[in-house]
Amino acid sequence: MGDVPGEVWDISDEDFGLENLDRLAANDETSEEDSDEMVKHDILIHKWCQRQLGDLLSKLSLEPQAAPFLVPVDWEKLGLDDYPEIVQNPIDLHTIRKRLDASSYDDVDGLVDPELFFKDVALCWDNCLHYFENDLEVEVVQMALNMSSVAKRLEQAFWADLAAFEESVENRPLTTKVALAATRMGDAAKKAANKSQRKTVVFANDMVKFAAEWWQGQRKESPFWRDEEFKEHLVGLVWPSRFKRAIAVVRETVRRVPLSLLGSEQAVQTFLKPLAESILRTVSSLSMPSGVRVLRDTIADVKGEWILPENYELQRPSSHTESVLVWAHGGGFVLCSPATHRFFLARIVMHTGVPTFCVDFRKPPRHPFPVPRDDILRVYEGILELGYADAVFLGGDSAGGNLVLSVTKELAEGMDESPCELSLPPPEGLILLSPWVDLSDTDGESWQKYADVDYIPSRHAEVIAGIYAKGVPLRDSRVSPGRCRSWPPCFPRTLLDYGGCEVFRTQIERLADSMMHHGVELDATVEDGMVHCYPQLEYLWGPDPDGPFDAYFKRVSTFMAMKYF
Repeated sequence: MGDVPGEVWDISDEDFGLENLDRLAANDETSEEDSDEMVKHDILIHKWCQRQLGDLLSKLSLEPQAAPFLVPVDWEKLGLDDYPEIVQNPIDLHTIRKRLDASSYDDVDGLVDPELFFKDVALCWDNCLHYFENDLEVEVVQMALNMSSVAKRLEQAFWADLAAFEESVENRPLTTKVALAATRMGDAAKKAANKSQRKTVVFANDMVKFAAEWWQGQRKESPFWRDEEFKEHLVGLVWPSRFKRAIAVVRETVRRVPLSLLGSEQAVQTFLKPLAESILRTVSSLSMPSGVRVLRDTIADVKGEWILPENYELQRPSSHTESVLVWAHGGGFVLCSPATHRFFLARIVMHTGVPTFCVDFRKPPRHPFPVPRDDILRVYEGILELGYADAVFLGGDSAGGNLVLSVTKELAEGMDESPCELSLPPPEGLILLSPWVDLSDTDGESWQKYADVDYIPSRHAEVIAGIYAKGVPLRDSRVSPGRCRSWPPCFPRTLLDYGGCEVFRTQIERLADSMMHHGVELDATVEDGMVHCYPQLEYLWGPDPDGPFDAYFKRVSTFMAMKYF
């Protein structure tokens, strides 16, 4: 590959999440497989119990007669001088909450024991009844009896729900994986929020609870999904229920992100980025295909990750390959990373056999335009200078599509204006997936038509666009390459894919019309009934051998192989 600056290390053995456990289990004896599965189930049930018991405490605390039991009894102020002698183990709901959060109800294996929890809950009322000797003329005794009745009813419901949940975990392995990932997401959300401002803690808890309820079907679906126009939007394509629910989770959760957080450097760095990283990396790793390796690398002082065919050896300085793909990941310029796109890029590598480098470009708010675009250009130039491949392709999704389109146009214009050996050539080909190419467009036809189908809110897109552009007018083609009025003759052939129900559809189709009008060799495909960056959501859809996902990856493979003909 040449003398590339920076350190390279193989992270294919790192714990990416559940897929690492799955691969280990596949190589062990059956008993070890059962053991691994049991560990996963225990962790999932543990997390489920923690959340359910926490919700149960909240319900008890909101009961009209819970007031005397919320905090420790101030027996001195109340004149109950003999209280410490009669009540040997005082307890209250606030203390129980603290014990639950501190894992005080966990057994020796670190798993929560609900019986210990309910023993303390019952003690709240029993202490009161014991001290006042069940005297029904004492008002607080009547309140304790009522609270005891409510608590028993909630406890019975808890045990019934737990039994049903354990059965679902046992019988639905895929749902188990997704649910376990969701628990990790929730933990990461709270951990990230605790490092940021106090208000983000509240937001994180609300967001995780909302998403969990959507996924579990405890919230009713949006009225849109019952609308007769739904069939027209999807053009006959039927979404599996879990895919529909997952997209609803994403859409409704993103809508709840406060706009003020997007413009805060502290909030982005300490809350939103870690949260998005954890969620997408965890989900992406659920079904990482075998046959690929991941290597971190630094090219031209820009960090990134290689996704390599399993048997491909990256050796310096002699490495050479026919083709390489440089990818700019999406995420609204501000979020995501190579780690969040591993599953998607691994699928491309599996279909094409082409080593792929995903650029971890610097991001706003700290690094607005033109820094992200310049990082892509530096990596591209670095790979060319190293002579690593005969042909270099550029590709990008969403905001990443904006960056690679801008870089490619700049290279093509430079070649057209000064066709000399010193000019940096444009890439062999350009691959665009749902590119966000016009930052000034947040209210066009597709925004209006698909706002309740796709998962990108227009107001959030408008704010992020301003953060990236940093003073550059959003209609300026430097930040909105889709508004370019001309395309140079040497612009490379381009593969363009997008969803039929995505909010960027109108601007993408304007881009396609403009490119074809100026003679660009364009292969454009719209997948009816699909949302933004749909090939990256394959794991939410489920097995579909002849469906739209495989068709996309086959198009990419064919496009990249065309250089040989």
